[in-house]
Amino acid sequence: GAVRFTHVTTDRSFVGGQEEWRTGSDSVAESQHTLREESIESTGTIRTASSALEGILEEAEEYEADAVLIGWTDKDSVSSLVDQLLRKANCDVIVFSGDRDPVDTESILVPAVAEPDEDRLRMLAIMSQRTEASVTFAYVAGAEGSEQEGRDLLERSTDRLAEHGVQAETELTTAENAVDALEELSAEYDIMVIGTSRGWWLKKTLFGRKTDTIANEAQCSVLMHKWRGEVPPE
Repeated sequence: GAVRFTHVTTDRSFVGGQEEWRTGSDSVAESQHTLREESIESTGTIRTASSALEGILEEAEEYEADAVLIGWTDKDSVSSLVDQLLRKANCDVIVFSGDRDPVDTESILVPAVAEPDEDRLRMLAIMSQRTEASVTFAYVAGAEGSEQEGRDLLERSTDRLAEHGVQAETELTTAENAVDALEELSAEYDIMVIGTSRGWWLKKTLFGRKTDTIANEAQCSVLMHKWRGEVPPE
């Protein structure tokens, strides 16, 4: 598929706008160069908008993008931007916080509360097959569910992923605070994949003020995603 890098400037003043434009141009060019080294061609654009959110949404609509990929680091505070982008973008949204090259991924942690849908299973299968990474479904019993419920869900999840050609492992733990338990578990993995829909207990803490906390405190990379048509919980 095609890749387009976009930098959004919000400074409409002459001096400030020029500086932002130069910074954005350098950033886009560097990103294109990095991708070209992987033999992937891309296009780039600089866009001025009233806000970063509006700029991203406008560019995605005009480009007819199938997905928007946005990253965040421990230096950024983008909870509100991520939250609004997940709710308003009319396409897939992927949010990534990485502490290592995803190509080097050897282990994937997938917190489970509801059975993953087909889109999520296909994505996990592709990630695992392309990187040869193991996949582990994890369930935290305690305030949100019993150990037996966890065992049943883990079994169903692994069976369904097996239909896509990937044999997953399971992890069942007990804790009152699921987010703290995930932070501890994440130390054993390279990347944690979390979704936004259908009863995920993370929904109460994933959005808003605690988005940055989860991303920053996880001891591995984090990939959060919303498929087109999914509506994140309020």
